[in-house]
Amino acid sequence: MDKYLQMVFKTDQDKKVNIKVTVPREDLDAAEVKDVMDTIIENNVIHAAAGDLVAIDRAYIVETDITELDLDIE
Repeated sequence: MDKYLQMVFKTDQDKKVNIKVTVPREDLDAAEVKDVMDTIIENNVIHAAAGDLVAIDRAYIVETDITELDLDIE
């Protein structure tokens, strides 16, 4: 199963910017994610074409489960 953290920010141009963390810690909690997102905004460390990050929109963890089909190809 693949798992990633998606953080979504609002910009000063009224757009959204997504940051994907491909290998989040298993014990990650909402407070830690919020703190990191606040730090990213406060320090202006991400420069996006959609504008400067100014607010947190949301964050979520995505889990994908892949089942390969046996196509019996020879």
